[in-house]
Amino acid sequence: MSSGVVAFEPGEGDEWSLEDSAAAQWAPAEAAQVPAEAALATAAQAAVLPAGVTAARLGRIRLLQAEAISEGTRRMYQREWGRFVAFCTDVGADSLPAHPLTVAAYFEAAAADGQDDAGTPYASNTFNGWLAAIDKWHELAGYDKPSKSAEVATTMAGLRRTNGGELRRMPALLLEELRALVGTIDMRTFPRGVHGVRDTALILMGFAGAFRRSELAALNIGDVTLHETDGLHVRVRRSKTDQHARGRTKALPYGAVPATCPVCAFTRWILLTEALSSARPRMAAMKLLATFTTDEHVCARGHTDDNPVDWSDPLPAWRRLPKRMPLFRPISTAGKIFRDSPISGQVVQDAIVRHALNAGLDAKHYGGHSLRAGFVTSALKKGLSPHQIMRQSWHTTERMIEVYGREDTPLDNNAVTEIGL
Repeated sequence: MSSGVVAFEPGEGDEWSLEDSAAAQWAPAEAAQVPAEAALATAAQAAVLPAGVTAARLGRIRLLQAEAISEGTRRMYQREWGRFVAFCTDVGADSLPAHPLTVAAYFEAAAADGQDDAGTPYASNTFNGWLAAIDKWHELAGYDKPSKSAEVATTMAGLRRTNGGELRRMPALLLEELRALVGTIDMRTFPRGVHGVRDTALILMGFAGAFRRSELAALNIGDVTLHETDGLHVRVRRSKTDQHARGRTKALPYGAVPATCPVCAFTRWILLTEALSSARPRMAAMKLLATFTTDEHVCARGHTDDNPVDWSDPLPAWRRLPKRMPLFRPISTAGKIFRDSPISGQVVQDAIVRHALNAGLDAKHYGGHSLRAGFVTSALKKGLSPHQIMRQSWHTTERMIEVYGREDTPLDNNAVTEIGL
């Protein structure tokens, strides 16, 4: 069998089910250790390589091709390819190249037996991701994409009509809910306040910037600068819509209310980051946390004419910190920051869920994307145009903005409210 990777060996008489396969598929750490060319070794050996292309060079080419997609997408492809290989191993079918009916059978079995963690059938967008992974591995191995087969395309169309057709989206965290959420965060006691100050900055900056959680997690201290009129300038070095890392800048304005001002949240976190980098971090952090309040601005808005901001050095603590240090870093339960480690996108998700629960919100459905969705939906509720929203969200088409309008604000700009029922 030319599968390239065997995720597990089934026992005699075993029957494949999605639940069994999920337990046997690659763990993320294991998948990261398997280079792309290893899983394609069988195809490479069988292929007749052109002059000048050795097996070693082919491996390097494969690694370059892997860089064409983001790390998150690459991990997803590894994970979902492992799931498909497990199915093929179980049923005794080839996975590379896979017969179109094998791919169709894989999705039929998943639709019949599969459930996500919430116990609901897989949605069509989940299946689309699985198929994209299978397509990518075939493409890199020089085979036709299974999705181009009529057998696969028709099966997928049938699944969209009969099983998991609804496109499930992360609920938006609206402005009113955001205010309630940050209002419950402890930013004054040690060590909980260390988590609280960081999470407040994550949440408010994430909402104001309509950031993806991966963009927040990747920020360095030097990527964020204070601006006299704009508030914050945030340099996003790479994003989903900027895979070539040309970089773009977002502005996060001063907030009218200190409690939800992203510039204040950033300022508090920088001050606390410096305190935790001092010779006596615990004592310095405790003293600083005791001074924090959300009743007054700590950004430039809180300065008076008698105490103006020196815009040649607006935040000395920022100047003294290493600019390549990750802005948001993991924190231990004892309040210790891990100096050189950035957070993952999962930390953003966990922070939102944790504080939503504390605020009495339905935390089960919130996640990292709720900040971005909340910005877009709140802007639509204010009557802002898709073009205005896209200036901040960096969506590439108005069609995506309209999706939020249909799902979260169905009555806004809707004729049914004007016909006089």
